[in-house]
Amino acid sequence: MHPRLSLIKQRAKADDLTRHSTIMVAFGLAAGAFNYLYQLAMGMLLTPAQYGILFSLTSLLTITMIMSQAFQTSITKFTAKFNAQNNPGGVSYLWKFSLRRTILLGSVLFLILTGLTPLISGFLNIDNGWYLVVPFSSLILAFALPVNWGVLQGLQRFLPLGFSAALWALLKLFLAILLVYLGLEIYGGLIAFPLAYFIVFLVTLLSLKDLARGGNQKSELGGLFSYTGLTFLAIFSFAVLTNIDVILAKHYLSPESMGNYSAISVLGRIVLYAPAGVAVAMFPKTSGLFEVGGKTRFLLRKAAIYTLLIGGGVAIVYLLCPHFIVGSLFGDKYPLATPFLFKYGLAMFFFALSFLVVNYSLSLNQAKIAYPLLVVIILELGLISLFHSSITQIVNVVLLCGIISFVSVIPFYLNLVSRSAKSLPC
Repeated sequence: MHPRLSLIKQRAKADDLTRHSTIMVAFGLAAGAFNYLYQLAMGMLLTPAQYGILFSLTSLLTITMIMSQAFQTSITKFTAKFNAQNNPGGVSYLWKFSLRRTILLGSVLFLILTGLTPLISGFLNIDNGWYLVVPFSSLILAFALPVNWGVLQGLQRFLPLGFSAALWALLKLFLAILLVYLGLEIYGGLIAFPLAYFIVFLVTLLSLKDLARGGNQKSELGGLFSYTGLTFLAIFSFAVLTNIDVILAKHYLSPESMGNYSAISVLGRIVLYAPAGVAVAMFPKTSGLFEVGGKTRFLLRKAAIYTLLIGGGVAIVYLLCPHFIVGSLFGDKYPLATPFLFKYGLAMFFFALSFLVVNYSLSLNQAKIAYPLLVVIILELGLISLFHSSITQIVNVVLLCGIISFVSVIPFYLNLVSRSAKSLPC
């Protein structure tokens, strides 16, 4: 396809940002609702001590799951590139090439972490190592499923992408409630993860059956591994920044305080996850435009406005009626959560803005944004290791790190906007 025609085609797709963002935010909110219903259901069905164990393990698994987004981001980037070049054979080759290797990687990591179970359970003060083995089994498909999602995202098939993500959360909720009700307690809440992965993996395979039947044109994947490496570093850094506080809280706080901190985190992270669909919808559009020399600044500006409205709106609700929210969802089971809801939500708001800039940077091949995030991780780990005697201290550290995280990516934002302004005219 002629470069100019390709540019026009990509610009037309980019103009769908509002519609595609709406789709992804809607499915993202549905997935978020199911995820939080999962946490609420487990909080009600289990004792506070059991819930603290479950939440620390699911947070550990969440870090691994978010790390797997590095594969989704890389696959999205290269799928968008091949799509912009009108090369469906390249997309098919990339998909099959990546799927085989991620399944192997997940299986190896499952075996390694299973072997490290005694060390990890000791750090988390969990006396039953099988509680860790069950969620670790999710790793077998935890890196392969994001490959499927990355191809769907790069091809801008947002309906099956959003539906399958919401389905994963719904299955996890339904299966967990059923299994806990049947008497499996903590095991029931954990077994739901690998089962949901397996079912949704099959669903996404059906959504990509045209690629399976299509050609398998061997294509140049130069830069895939180096890009994936730095992307992994960026996604890993962000995952640690937004989840390590829960794991450290489990280590330092009493079981009762940990239960309250889990409730704070469950609600506060809505501010981070609610606008995440905007970044998901933006990524393949800015990436495609970048590959054909188009401007991307207007997309970032629109995405930033949507993120401010959605994330900021949730944070304001937390400021105005925290007692109503906590009381409606948890009753009086976690009384210490209410005073910290807005402050923790505000921290997640700054992380949401950082997440948008990270995605924009990665879509333009600027993966070095990982470096300042690593510095913030070191700061967060150091501060929590020093100040951890109460929920107040840990929440204050998370808020401080959220602000510093956003400030640290602003130079990348200014640099990328400047580069975008100098791009080829549309």
